[in-house]
Amino acid sequence: MDPHSPYYPKERALALMGDARVSPFRARYLNSFWNRSDLGAGRLDRHRNDIVALYDAGIRWVDVQMARLVEGLRKSGRWNDCIVALTADHGEEFLDHGGRYHPPSRLMEELIRVPLLLRVPGCAKIEASKSPFSMLHLAPTLLDAARVPIPAALQGQSYWPQVRQGKKYDAVAISECVEGCTNPFRPQNRMGPRVLSVRESRYKLLLQFDPPAEHLYDLEADPGEQAPLDPGAQKPVRRRLLEIAHAHLQRSTSQRDWWSRAQTRLRELQLEWKNPAGKSSPVAS
Repeated sequence: MDPHSPYYPKERALALMGDARVSPFRARYLNSFWNRSDLGAGRLDRHRNDIVALYDAGIRWVDVQMARLVEGLRKSGRWNDCIVALTADHGEEFLDHGGRYHPPSRLMEELIRVPLLLRVPGCAKIEASKSPFSMLHLAPTLLDAARVPIPAALQGQSYWPQVRQGKKYDAVAISECVEGCTNPFRPQNRMGPRVLSVRESRYKLLLQFDPPAEHLYDLEADPGEQAPLDPGAQKPVRRRLLEIAHAHLQRSTSQRDWWSRAQTRLRELQLEWKNPAGKSSPVAS
């Protein structure tokens, strides 16, 4: 959680970054300012670089802790027995598209593209792949690398053979969210039309269903997703990604586990009944 908002990095992390512009004391003002909902992007932008400096220092502190972990594993003689994967659950927006933090209803690259570092004992260093890798495939890939059977219930597939051999692979990453969702912990926020993106190495299709909208981005020419392509451009690409999206939507509805969904919903209702809104009584686990 060190890089997470609010951005309060350790003093040592700030020192490691060599940035004298920000300090723990100034961080209080910067976080308060950046969190104001009454200010537009124009006024927020004047402190953007300082906010990013705080965020970067938080990432630097994670680097320090990872170094401690690796050194501890080496000293204990377990480093070569470990598969290590370092990734994240989301990115962060710093006014890239006029927003802040990581709203759960947007699928721009700064929010859904995250790092993935993988180290497997005995595996030679492999160049980073330009093909997207969906987190749906991470668990099967790690299990395969560890020579552990992959449960049939997992929806993803293992890319360990391709990774191990350094082979190129063509893949797409599909991301989804709920339009207008502000907090997925609230059940009422989870119901709504989807926003869906289909991303391959160069192109990314962003679909909204209510109101209907379709945007195709060329990430090589426009990595910041500032100008979607004209609706008549790249029709074969658009058709291919639309077909992938259609197949995904059909699959996601036909393969729903209604029994598990009903159990989850029942559990949520039990928690709500045990701890009604406005009550501070503890909830039994």
